[in-house]
Amino acid sequence: MKNVAYRWNTFQLYDYRGVEDHLSAMAAQGWRLEKAGNTFWKYRRADPAPVRYAVTYNAGASQFNPGPTEGQESLEELCNAAGWTKACDWFQMQIFSTEDPAAVPLETDEVLRLQNIHRSMRKNFLPANLVLLLIGLWMSSSLVYSLVSGNILRLFSSNAHLFSGALFLLVVLLELYTLLHYYHWRKQSRRSIEEGGTCVPINTRAYQRLNRSGLVLVGIVSALYLLAELLGGGRGYALFFLAYILQFILLVFLVRRTTAALRKRKASKGVNMAVTLAVDFILAFALIGGLTFCAIRFGWFSGGSGETYTYQNVEFDVHPREDVPLTLSDLTGEPYEHVRRSCRREGSILLPEWSYWETALENGPEEDGWPGSLHLSYTVYIPRFQWFYDDVAEELLEDAVPRSSYGIGYAYVSEDPAPWGAEAVYRRWLDGSPINSWFLCFPDRITSLSMDWEPTAREKALIQSRLGSET
Repeated sequence: MKNVAYRWNTFQLYDYRGVEDHLSAMAAQGWRLEKAGNTFWKYRRADPAPVRYAVTYNAGASQFNPGPTEGQESLEELCNAAGWTKACDWFQMQIFSTEDPAAVPLETDEVLRLQNIHRSMRKNFLPANLVLLLIGLWMSSSLVYSLVSGNILRLFSSNAHLFSGALFLLVVLLELYTLLHYYHWRKQSRRSIEEGGTCVPINTRAYQRLNRSGLVLVGIVSALYLLAELLGGGRGYALFFLAYILQFILLVFLVRRTTAALRKRKASKGVNMAVTLAVDFILAFALIGGLTFCAIRFGWFSGGSGETYTYQNVEFDVHPREDVPLTLSDLTGEPYEHVRRSCRREGSILLPEWSYWETALENGPEEDGWPGSLHLSYTVYIPRFQWFYDDVAEELLEDAVPRSSYGIGYAYVSEDPAPWGAEAVYRRWLDGSPINSWFLCFPDRITSLSMDWEPTAREKALIQSRLGSET
């Protein structure tokens, strides 16, 4: 039989009644609170008993203090004299218990209770909630702007943009509700006290269900993001996200252990806060910076081709990747000895964006001591729903025309789509002359294509068969 149990509690700091009722119910079941952590509360088995719990507040208490403050010690002495024993503390919340049914209540002045609660809330919880709200607003602003402006490309630019924006928007809603709920409760409590009553009770179960539902939604959105990346071929992004979450958990654990270790060594509050902040910064830089370096170094995002070599001061692939739908050799019918290929799969599950690049040295004699080179690049956009296909095409054409202050004129001009087997074709023009760059609109996808020459009829048919169908 286990003698220790842990429970995930989502109480608010000002919900003193909820804490008192919960702990009394646990004691009746044979569990006594031993430690109230940031997330999990620790209970130890004991004989079931009708234990009363009382919560009071001390705004001067802090997890950075080397031990109980003078105010906490005085409070504990007064409570002991009244028949109450200190169970533990949770931030500024001081929790006491007694088995004496005749023990006098610890709090009798409701005005003072409400003042202490508000001072305690301003110490820790309100600033933390405000910071989370500001972070959520900042991180979700791009998603909100995309929704308001109707910018489809921006909205579906990546799974990270789509899901992280939704995730942080959810955080904003939860934090707004938390702050508004507290200030509404405080306003109602002040009115109740002015009328001779007490602080108004909180529907603890309903509030906890809301908090837990919010956390469950956060988990669901995170799982959907991972699934979207895996289904879309973005394994590197999924791996980075998982590693980031694990490192964040490790960072929080190490920072808290640092605070606890310094507190155990009786370091002053100022020293503890300074060292904890320094450790937090250094570890965050080392862990997150190291993770980002590894992701870039090993090609998690770029889809690197692997081992390379240098020839004529140009980098080429030892084993050029084969998972590309169209290559220079496919178009020209010639093999190339020196080739470099790369691909990047971006976009989101609703608008995949697959980009490919290839450079090859032409076969034959060198010109002026330097062999000629060929280049091919294309990006395929696949709108998953036909209702926003036209919007995507329109935005792509608008974004593809750069604005220049040097008088350079870019434009996309419609041309006959029949040779390409497409529904619509737009060719790029520069200063009144066509260049070898096109937008090809196929029934279920849009392809942006650039190459070093104008393709023949055979090559256009090949482009349509490779890039105008499932890639």
